[in-house]
Amino acid sequence: MSTDKFNLANISTTDLASREERQIQQPSVQPLKRTEVWAWYIQSSTFCGYGWISAWMLVPVLIQDMASKYGVEVSDHSIPCDTTVAGFKCVTSIFGHYVDPGAFSLYISSLGSILSFFVSLSISAVADHGSYRKSLLITFSAIGCLACLLFFTVQSPKHFWIASVLSPIGWICFNICSVFAHSFLPVYGRVHPDVLDAVARGESQNVVRKLEEQAINDISAIGFTYANIGTILIYAVCIGLTIAMHGSYMSLEIAIAFTGVWWLMWIVIVAPWLDARPGTPMPKGQNWIVYSWKKTFNTLASVRKLPEIFKFIVAWFILSDGVNTITAILFVILYRDLAFTHLSALYVSALLSITAGVGSYGFLLIRQRWKLSTMTMNMICLALYVLQLVYLVGAPYFTTNFGMRNAWEGWFFMGYNGLIISTFFGSCRVMLSELCPPGDESEWFSLYLLADKGSSWVGPFISGAIFSVTGDYRRAFWFPLVLTVLGTAILGMINMDRGKDQAQQFAREKDAASNQEH
Repeated sequence: MSTDKFNLANISTTDLASREERQIQQPSVQPLKRTEVWAWYIQSSTFCGYGWISAWMLVPVLIQDMASKYGVEVSDHSIPCDTTVAGFKCVTSIFGHYVDPGAFSLYISSLGSILSFFVSLSISAVADHGSYRKSLLITFSAIGCLACLLFFTVQSPKHFWIASVLSPIGWICFNICSVFAHSFLPVYGRVHPDVLDAVARGESQNVVRKLEEQAINDISAIGFTYANIGTILIYAVCIGLTIAMHGSYMSLEIAIAFTGVWWLMWIVIVAPWLDARPGTPMPKGQNWIVYSWKKTFNTLASVRKLPEIFKFIVAWFILSDGVNTITAILFVILYRDLAFTHLSALYVSALLSITAGVGSYGFLLIRQRWKLSTMTMNMICLALYVLQLVYLVGAPYFTTNFGMRNAWEGWFFMGYNGLIISTFFGSCRVMLSELCPPGDESEWFSLYLLADKGSSWVGPFISGAIFSVTGDYRRAFWFPLVLTVLGTAILGMINMDRGKDQAQQFAREKDAASNQEH
């Protein structure tokens, strides 16, 4: 709608105020460049290759396998574990306590998530100031790459503790890079050419919001599609290494190292085209860690002014743990109960990435065809998750032949999860992009990933505990089912339009307060 056809009778007071602000203040903003967004696509696909392959699958498998071979039989602790027997029952001595190797790998994942929570909380808020966003992205990519290379020091099963130490370091670097990379998304939405053109024409707030939502959704969905393509390429190399080296420990270590080198190499290559889009300068004399904790505390204290985005953070805290726990339990069952080899685990993980790419692009077309909102896309994905979990929870109570009792079920559910997962995670980060106040992107995406990783230790820990009590990992599916239903109910209570109004009002009040201080 152009300026000369603007009808005051058809707009709200909020839209009118927004239009007047844009006509009075037209800041000089560099529109989003094609090279810039492509650089973002590439860097996202590189560290996702590490996170989705090494952190989620290769490293836990390596730790679990080594801990098993270093362990003893459950029935007689004087007999070394025989891992050649299908469905072997072994335990490993950890600080004098005997622990199931599968549960131990879940506990290590929990530890990595807890450490990621505190490190991210201590540094991520500074990325909204100056050009730190890009420089910190490169720095932590380098540290993550080094951690991957150090896996070569794991020479025998008794050294599984080295891998157990390196795993949390890799998680920390991956999660911090995710914070900084995700924080580009709302910035890109606001500087998208279509959005800037609409602002220049004096379009209403509703029109600008719709265009911004569309732009962020498209960038997010395409980003996940390319991330899955990049991950599939890495899988091809890892599978080739595993076949050539007959599934040895060294093949896993080389594959982990390769994901780290690939991660750092492409970050460095695309860095010149990745515009940092710096924010306001860092306040003078501030310590990074103290400033980050203080800023996060002030953000949490603003719950009364931003109730809708806090509903989202609570829902995401619950849902992300539920969704991530599904995949974690599936991997443990495949490897421990269904006798999947290293190579089989790589194949099924590659299937997850292939179907994730297909699902991401397919749901993108569906959303564009029927012009579905971000909330609607999330609800569709969550309904599909609940349907899956009802089967996984219910089947074992009625039959011993189904309910993750067969290898084909493992293949099916990995593919099924792949079709949903990219769209769900993509829609969630888009929802946050729409709700977060301008100028605080890294801070809110830090909270977003802190909520994710801050809760992700709960699922593996509870799953390990359920196994310890029941002796069956299938019973652990009850936990993500409860979380998914509860999180869906909270997510459905969010009013997106009201949340966007709250974010803009919060940003205006913050700017006014900052101007008074200066």
